[in-house]
Amino acid sequence: MKQTIHSSLQTLSLIAVIGLLAWYFIGSSVPTHTLFTWMILLLIVTEISSLILVGGSFPESYTSLKVGVIAALFILLGIKNMLPSFFIPLTLTLIALNFLYNFYTSSKRKKGGYKRKRKPLRN
Repeated sequence: MKQTIHSSLQTLSLIAVIGLLAWYFIGSSVPTHTLFTWMILLLIVTEISSLILVGGSFPESYTSLKVGVIAALFILLGIKNMLPSFFIPLTLTLIALNFLYNFYTSSKRKKGGYKRKRKPLRN
């Protein structure tokens, strides 16, 4: 059940990002920095909720990468003010990395090759 919610949550975040981009290109006068700020905030909420849902069933490498993505998203909010010329390229790179990794792990999980290792019991 958690896996389907996780996949649905990741798909909804992709649809939301595409929707925000379509809104920007079709007829909005919203500045690009504001649009990317909304995308980052949306992705932070999505990633935190997905990590809460499936953090215990995915491997530690997945959890550590997702924590790194969340931290990088928060850092991008600071970069927006300090280095505005790097904000958009870094945001696009991080969003692309995040979605590629989400769909990679989703397909690998469906095949059964992406599980958390059991720790041996100690007496």
